Amino acid sequence: MTAYLLCPDLTIRGAEEPEARPEAVLVEDGRIAAIGPADAIGAGAQRIELNGQILLPGLVNAHQHGRGITSLQLGYEDGILEHWMIDRRRRRSMDPYAAALLAAAEMIAAGVTATIQANTPYGTGDYANELRGSIRAYTEAGLRAMVGVGAMDRAFFVYPHEADEHFRATLPEDLAPAAYPSGTVYAGDGPATIALMESLRAETAGSTLISLAYAPAGPQWVSDGLFAALAADAKRNGTPIHMHALESWAQVRTLQRLYPEGLMRRMEALGVLGPLTSLAHAVWLSDDDLAVAARHGVTVVRNPGSNLRLRAGIAPLDAYLEAGVSVAIGTDNTAINDDEDLLAELRLAGRLAGGAGWRDATGPDARALLRMATTAGASAMGLAGQIGIIRAGARADIIAIDRSALGSYVSPAIAPLSLLMGRAGARHVRMTMCDGRILYRNGHYADLDIEAVRAAAAASASGAEEVRNAENVEKLLGIANRHYVDNEHAGTAVTWTPRARNWIAPISED
Repeated sequence: MTAYLLCPDLTIRGAEEPEARPEAVLVEDGRIAAIGPADAIGAGAQRIELNGQILLPGLVNAHQHGRGITSLQLGYEDGILEHWMIDRRRRRSMDPYAAALLAAAEMIAAGVTATIQANTPYGTGDYANELRGSIRAYTEAGLRAMVGVGAMDRAFFVYPHEADEHFRATLPEDLAPAAYPSGTVYAGDGPATIALMESLRAETAGSTLISLAYAPAGPQWVSDGLFAALAADAKRNGTPIHMHALESWAQVRTLQRLYPEGLMRRMEALGVLGPLTSLAHAVWLSDDDLAVAARHGVTVVRNPGSNLRLRAGIAPLDAYLEAGVSVAIGTDNTAINDDEDLLAELRLAGRLAGGAGWRDATGPDARALLRMATTAGASAMGLAGQIGIIRAGARADIIAIDRSALGSYVSPAIAPLSLLMGRAGARHVRMTMCDGRILYRNGHYADLDIEAVRAAAAASASGAEEVRNAENVEKLLGIANRHYVDNEHAGTAVTWTPRARNWIAPISED
């Protein structure tokens, strides 16, 4: 592998060393070999001049689904989450490989060097090969990826499960196929999911880029028995767990009934929680949930654009950080600008944090934001100390941002990291290196024909254009809407109060 000497104007080593220094970085054999004056460390290496640029650790997109063609592009308008999920039944699915390859390419151009792909079923009936398609895409793109092996065994149409069973038994015969498609969406039960994980572990054992996680769809979709089985295997093998949790108000109401002691208390009892556990969205955590999550070293992944677009609420990021919970950032392939600009999502998360009063008006500072985009995501991937930092011995996941393009005038009083966190976006990324390979530089990909990648994804999306079950899906939406409206206002013995700011339903309980 080629040795590189990266010579920027400034280097920011990471959130724990946020000062910008005039340092070069030597990369050898996929790792950072040395940091210091270029003339002192770079003998024999290929010198890469990065004039006017700042080096940063590569960004970690800690929650997305490998969907390079977004839902909006596919014709699904933004709306409340549960409506949006059912509406997606109108169309056939894309090719997982083509979708993930385009997603990977767009993340690379945005400075992302590592990502977590959550549970992403395509409904082909061959979930194992769907995952293999995604793995092949990330491998070809050169992006570091932790791919989630999903699981689900209840509430296939609506939640809670008791309501789902009622609808399954009472739906008219013509609506049932749209609500409950034949075949398994994932691998099957606990033993089948564990067997698939074992196969994929063997297939990816030699990769420096691909790792695996259990990705149960979310508590309302996964029984205690399935959770416990996956958690036990994860503990035996040191496998991370990544799942959705408390994303929407309807989920809050459901989980209040399922887990009166609180969601995190139940997950704790089932052995799900630990430093390799990450929770996507987690908009509605209570104070007790936060305390339990912090005690176990759980990472919460903030998805601000998705939560706004799908009417899920605004997670109180400031409260989460204050409670000592590690918080990462992800696009969910539903970012506020419908792209993969993780820096823009990070800025949105920061702007939504804090209150309007003098005492609580502050949000996370630039260092906290950088931590969200780097080391917090690295921890969720089980790669703490290996990525998300520029340090001798760490993997060479590094990006360069064009400092000179961040403004026609910039006061010397502003710290470089504050400037980056306040103004930089995907359009300012000039180089992306992952595992010591330069994947992208000055608008060009080293190994990908981006036009061919886009064309293949577009062809796959066009091939899935055929509308299916459209009339029946419309009827199902009406049934589901009535169910969730009734569920939202049903009386219940509530044992915790959610913290999120929300415009869907009042936080005060009946």
